Amino acid sequence: METQERIVTWRAGRFAKELRPAWMEAIHAATDAAGDWDAAITKILGRDHLRLVIGNSHWPTGELRVHYPPDGGRFIELLEGEHTFAEVWVPDPADWLAFNAAYIEPYLLTRATLHNTERVDRLANAIIAFARHGDGRHVDQETGESLVDRREEEERYRRESAARRAASTPPITN
Repeated sequence: METQERIVTWRAGRFAKELRPAWMEAIHAATDAAGDWDAAITKILGRDHLRLVIGNSHWPTGELRVHYPPDGGRFIELLEGEHTFAEVWVPDPADWLAFNAAYIEPYLLTRATLHNTERVDRLANAIIAFARHGDGRHVDQETGESLVDRREEEERYRRESAARRAASTPPITN
């Protein structure tokens, strides 16, 4: 398949697809043999790389990995959660700054903003729950939402459902 034999590159301010270099072929062969992409990259390119994680390192909001191939340049992986959504090879070091400014920095800024927004939302939910009920035991540790409010919402839903069922059931006549 042609897409498997090519790699996205950034040269002179443009994206292009080029034939994969030997080191990328070796990574794919090692991945096919062992089934582990990260181990294959480490085996072929070594541990000398840059890794930046935004958020929790076990489930990051965003992650940047920059590897240094033997023939020069940089191989970049942009990840979101468990998924890689962009892989780009910047073979010429002179192109790195332009690529970084146009794509890496906006990606990192967006991911950091999303992460901070999520944290502020959790904090606001926890403050509201604490202010309304005065006790920290009722606050959901994941979302910061009030467990008291959640229980009241569930009870209201059950009452409304029962009332709808009662209204829709025909009366029993003998």
